[in-house]
Amino acid sequence: GGQPHGPWPGARMMGHEIRKLRQSFQYAVRGVRLCVGTERNFRIHLTAACYVTFFAVLCRLPGIKCAVLALCFGVMMGAELMNTAVERLCDWKAAGYDRTVRDAKDIAAAAVFLCALACAVIGLLFFVPALPQILAGLRSHPALILFLILSAPCAIWFIFRFGRKR
Repeated sequence: GGQPHGPWPGARMMGHEIRKLRQSFQYAVRGVRLCVGTERNFRIHLTAACYVTFFAVLCRLPGIKCAVLALCFGVMMGAELMNTAVERLCDWKAAGYDRTVRDAKDIAAAAVFLCALACAVIGLLFFVPALPQILAGLRSHPALILFLILSAPCAIWFIFRFGRKR
């Protein structure tokens, strides 16, 4: 009898599936990179997520609240990615002004807005009660205040200038 191709039957097929899976991750990373490089609103959400994480660590939010914040980040950025995809498809298909295209783009933007509103409410619920703890943490670690001051121009540059063609 003949030997099977590979250490066990189906090894070749599994290798193909792993390559396809790796390729799908590469496509997803490419999509995120495209959005970071071209979409200001995505960079705003990414920057906000960094600052929210900073304050969550500073006030030692419990694990469950950190998990909710991580979920907010994922939902918010996922909504922004979907909105960008809808906008690009609509712009590609539309030849001039089209009411249906306008409506689709407005609805996609409304989805992002509702996600942002929900995330903002969650942020307020988590951080307003923690404000005394945040202020105490900043007072006891002046280097953190310096970090916030120095990071602000970098954040502004990232949001408004990153990815722009020269």
